[in-house]
Amino acid sequence: PDSGVDPRPPALNLTSWDDMCTEGGITFIIFLTIFALYMIKRKCLAKEWDRTVTSPFYSKSEEQDQSRFLPRVMEKIEDIFILPFVPRALDSFVMWIFFGFFITTIPMAINRYYKKSWENDVFALQGPFNLISHLFGCGMLNTTTIQYTEVLEENPPPLFPQPPKSAKYERIDWFLFFHLSIGLLWLCAAFLQIYKHKVGGWSFEREEHWKTHRWFGKVSLLIALLHTLMMTYITFENPVKQDLMIQVGYLGMVIQSVILLQRGFKFARLTARSTGDEKKRFKKFHEMSMFQLYVKTIRGSGTIRISAWLLWLVGQFLAPDMRDIIDRSCCQNYAEQGFGDASACWKPVFLNHFTMNFINDWLELLYIHMKIHDVDGKAVEATVREEKRKIWIKFGLRVIGIIPTFPLIIFDDSIRQWSLNFPQPLQFIIGNLATIFTYGMILLLFYIEFAIVTFPKSLASIEGFFQPDDEPVAVKED
Repeated sequence: PDSGVDPRPPALNLTSWDDMCTEGGITFIIFLTIFALYMIKRKCLAKEWDRTVTSPFYSKSEEQDQSRFLPRVMEKIEDIFILPFVPRALDSFVMWIFFGFFITTIPMAINRYYKKSWENDVFALQGPFNLISHLFGCGMLNTTTIQYTEVLEENPPPLFPQPPKSAKYERIDWFLFFHLSIGLLWLCAAFLQIYKHKVGGWSFEREEHWKTHRWFGKVSLLIALLHTLMMTYITFENPVKQDLMIQVGYLGMVIQSVILLQRGFKFARLTARSTGDEKKRFKKFHEMSMFQLYVKTIRGSGTIRISAWLLWLVGQFLAPDMRDIIDRSCCQNYAEQGFGDASACWKPVFLNHFTMNFINDWLELLYIHMKIHDVDGKAVEATVREEKRKIWIKFGLRVIGIIPTFPLIIFDDSIRQWSLNFPQPLQFIIGNLATIFTYGMILLLFYIEFAIVTFPKSLASIEGFFQPDDEPVAVKED
């Protein structure tokens, strides 16, 4: 700050050969190209799904569906972003999730062990694209983003006693060590429980398989409880000093986890006590709840890093002030050097979490699309359809909420200056519009699961807007 020189690098220019090659900007083009080729390939090889079954909103009359705007929009979104990626089996799907999230998480432990500091980087995600760029003779983007602590002496931190609050970095070390350790344990245990859920996973003897499944389920429950308790503890402790609204969002994640955990094990008990179609329906509820619990509770390991990387990569092509708004690493790192406002770093953290929730919805929709074709009877099929409708409701509400919130966040500083022309209390309200809308979005993003699961009747009016007049009937096309 004393020199007056802004250390933040300028935006990369898509039309500049120096920026795209020498500075490594070509990695963005490589990513988009590989993603586009993958989508084209999957679209060409994608299974022809039965439109009547896969559409979340449908009726007896095809003409009636075509006249409704919302179903057509949803179908277009599914055609582009869902159907090309629908997995063929749950075990392979959860295996890809596990390995992807494990690879993006383990660098935190590696940095702690070898560098003796906590650093968040995007090496696992950006590394392959940097390598391709290097093979073309071009530069590479730096993959180190956020440094949470200075170099620490002890490795690993002691179990007890807990460092005092005055020892800032040692205390962060203690919390992150146990949060990461228990989180990785849950990532592995839940993966095994889902991956081996079918007969033959633990044993080819049916009774022996389900006996082991129930036993390991209790082990997984214990690990899930430890993970949830650690999430709660670290939320209230807030060792890295997140903004209050981000703490509220984290607390919402804990509430979601507790609800899904309770649902999953409740339906496991009901499955064991039921027979026939009821047993199939409760089993499907149990499976859906546990999959949703898995993808929601591991988002701190993989989803949050994927969303942060995407925002970080886009931020390389934005002006520094705009980059501060969407890239948390840029905001936090340079605020420590005296450039930018550290109190505004809740904005990129919020956008990171918002993107993360879209990724979660995407994973859940992939799972639902895969499971909606299981031949388990009409009752189970109706259950899966209803779950899919709830996911689309959450998705729709988030889109509606972000439309006004995102511009308010972008132009927050200008709006605050403009608000000075008004008397109180209008000045306070107008000047804090971005904060007010963001708090509303936090409640919408993180507590909507609570509303849908615990108070489903409160959504009757919303669901009525999406529900066609006729009852859905599965009719196969010729």
